[in-house]
Amino acid sequence: MSAPAASQDPDLSSGPVDVAGSDAAVASAASLAPPALPGSPASASASASPAPSASSASSGREARGAARTPRHVVDVVATVLLLALLAVEAVAAGGGIVFLSMAFHSCAAPGTTCDAGLGTGVVTVGPVIVALVFVGTVVGCVLRLVRRRLAWPLALVGIAAMVVVFFAALLLVDAAVQHGF
Repeated sequence: MSAPAASQDPDLSSGPVDVAGSDAAVASAASLAPPALPGSPASASASASPAPSASSASSGREARGAARTPRHVVDVVATVLLLALLAVEAVAAGGGIVFLSMAFHSCAAPGTTCDAGLGTGVVTVGPVIVALVFVGTVVGCVLRLVRRRLAWPLALVGIAAMVVVFFAALLLVDAAVQHGF
């Protein structure tokens, strides 16, 4: 039987790892300090400390902090699911706003008055606002996730903002077309 292969994980060190407060960590911190003036108390203590060995080099894992917490994993999963829902909602809202342009087909009917400028503006600018809300929410959530802050509430705000944009467009198109009897 052959021996198991060595780990390929770059986070695992092959030698001992310094722990804050250990003699090797103190020695390596002392070696990074600026040189002391001759005759000062710092020069006496610096000369008495042992030099750090090559095997006591830290792998850098301590600087990265703790591993992902279960709370952070739940936040990432919830945020991704809410952003997927936001994407579906953005497509539906954008298509719905463009679909509102069909309300202007009744402008040729007798007694109907239409504000074509307002209607065209709503149908043109509405999907752009939908896209801006979507992109802004995604960027905000990614930035919050990178900083390890809760991001799912921002995704909920984006979903609510998308609903508000759609209903505002619906109300404006309704105001632009006045049906006569």
